[in-house]
Amino acid sequence: MSIGNTADQWGLLSKTLHWLTALLIFIQIPLGFYAESLKLSALKMDVFIWHKSVGMLVFLLLILRLLWRIKSTIPEAFGISQIQRRLGQLAHGLLYGLMVLLPISGWITSSAANIPIKLFWLIPLPALVGPDEALKALAAEVHETCVLVLLVTLLVHIGAALRHHLLLRDDVLKRMWF
Repeated sequence: MSIGNTADQWGLLSKTLHWLTALLIFIQIPLGFYAESLKLSALKMDVFIWHKSVGMLVFLLLILRLLWRIKSTIPEAFGISQIQRRLGQLAHGLLYGLMVLLPISGWITSSAANIPIKLFWLIPLPALVGPDEALKALAAEVHETCVLVLLVTLLVHIGAALRHHLLLRDDVLKRMWF
């Protein structure tokens, strides 16, 4: 398997970035809900450090994915209708947008709440804004809304992949698997 994409196949780097991002997002979502459910404690703060750290890893992977996508060939989607192609592009665009909005809105929420962010307890991130209760509330609302939109979009994305694989029996999912 080639590391780079070809005209009809995703390469090893694209597949690895895709599935690593997916894994981190599927860790990230329950981590966030779990952290929110906890009462203020050292455990809650530790879970939030994990949540923020994994979120920034997803953001870093997104940047790598976008740079790789700009540089590399994008395999042609054969055997699907124009409307399916457009819906797929819309879903992917939405996923990429959410992978930008979620970490940025979380970072702004922490900054506006005057809560310092240290990735994995080691790497401090600068505050994006100063303390601001109204901005904190707005950024938190954006973050929560984006999580809900992400959940729906992921269900549609996974459902479409399974539909292609199980019902249509085409190679859409196979091309992204190893």
